[in-house]
Amino acid sequence: MAAPETRSSFREVLTVRWLPFWVAFAAALAFRLFALGDRPLHHDEGVNAWFLYKILNGYQFSYDPDKFHGPFLFYFGVPFAAVTGVGDLALRVPIALLSSAMVPLLLPLRRRLEVAGVTAAAWMLALSPSLVSYGRDLIHETCLVFFTLALVVAGLLYLETRRQRDLVLAALCLGLLATIKETYVLTLAVLAIAAVLARVWAYGRPRLGALLGRPALEAVIWAAVAFAVPYVFLYTSFFTNPNGLADSVRTFFLWANKGIAGAEHAKPWHYFPRLLLGFETVTVACAVAGGWLAIRRRDAFGTFCALWAGGELAAYSLLRYKTPWLDLNLVLPAAVAGGVLFREAFARPWSRAVSAGLVALFALGLGWGAWRSIQVSFLRYDDDSLALVYVPTDRDVKDLLVQVRSVLGRIPPGETPSLLMVGHHAWPLPWYFHDVKDMEYSQDVPDDADADVLIVEGDMEDQLLMALKERYRRREYVLRPRQKVVVFVNEGLEGGR
Repeated sequence: MAAPETRSSFREVLTVRWLPFWVAFAAALAFRLFALGDRPLHHDEGVNAWFLYKILNGYQFSYDPDKFHGPFLFYFGVPFAAVTGVGDLALRVPIALLSSAMVPLLLPLRRRLEVAGVTAAAWMLALSPSLVSYGRDLIHETCLVFFTLALVVAGLLYLETRRQRDLVLAALCLGLLATIKETYVLTLAVLAIAAVLARVWAYGRPRLGALLGRPALEAVIWAAVAFAVPYVFLYTSFFTNPNGLADSVRTFFLWANKGIAGAEHAKPWHYFPRLLLGFETVTVACAVAGGWLAIRRRDAFGTFCALWAGGELAAYSLLRYKTPWLDLNLVLPAAVAGGVLFREAFARPWSRAVSAGLVALFALGLGWGAWRSIQVSFLRYDDDSLALVYVPTDRDVKDLLVQVRSVLGRIPPGETPSLLMVGHHAWPLPWYFHDVKDMEYSQDVPDDADADVLIVEGDMEDQLLMALKERYRRREYVLRPRQKVVVFVNEGLEGGR
């Protein structure tokens, strides 16, 4: 992928013609930060918050691939939590900012996409229902796609300039990417194949030396250091867990089995195409049109983006393990490929009517995408009839938290309140009561189950009732769709203990 001949300075992006791009960035921030703490944490967020909090309070975290994805998310969140606290809003802000930052991260691609292409891609990322919804969650996927884009940008800059600093930056992005989630190897494989095929299609069979250049030994050494520092530091928990390096390789065998078998998240091959067509309609349409134009005209960069998007779709569709947040890996390259369509539309002598029609259709598509984002992130975030909403925590949990906190607040000073949670899938509730000193979470009903407050999953209620000796008041709540929890409050609290 040869560098374009045109060059542009950063000052240019502060001119009036870039205003729609910066409005897209503002929209990205607004959609990701507005009412960020209103939705209760879901299961995975609760678990991630728990470990982040423990690290913040001196817990010696050791990477364990049997339990975790990569260590990056925890260490990334700790400095923010130390300053802002561990409320729902504070925990999610770093991820929301990282998701929003993907928009300005497109700017180095302006030499390949021009103003129109970068601006169109920015709007697709800013209003994407997938990126908005999961860019508001304390999970790994947003970090993965952010550093994927950073790696692509840095790698392209190196291919353009052959500067040592760009090679080192690409290596650093690769090192960070490798500490986020084991599926980064899928991304690297797709990127490598897409780059080679795009080069062959545009210019014929490449020589490896001509493609990668011949970096100086000093540059290679610095690049190796840039990769190794985050990789070694994070996987070894800053040299306190040397086994973490071996575990960073062992994880591929563990998660490969889950990916192939599907574990509890097995879905058919057409899951992602249907999800994308239902929620990312404008991005899919633009990506198909932009990719077709690029391949037809043997444009190296556009062909690379089309193959990147198609490769990610094929890879994740072949695996049986599927969750909706994985489609972030598909939406990112699709948005960049869609930018090629607008680069071509405004660079070629198309009629004004055609260009105006394209912009009008694009605006309508963005409006539809914005509405879908509002649905899944603000209005119906606990309605899993929307395919993008997955095992959500019901808003009813807010009332549960208020009731239990009110009850625990009645216990006289100096006495320790006791709280017992029983169930197999109670998260994020253990997180929400992590500050209760005598809080116990058990997957089985203990012989001595009496406590000031009991929270039990609905299908274990009868088993719990057989173990209780004291009298309780009962109230039922919805934890997530089709899963209830029951709160039992000891009647002894009504009389002030």
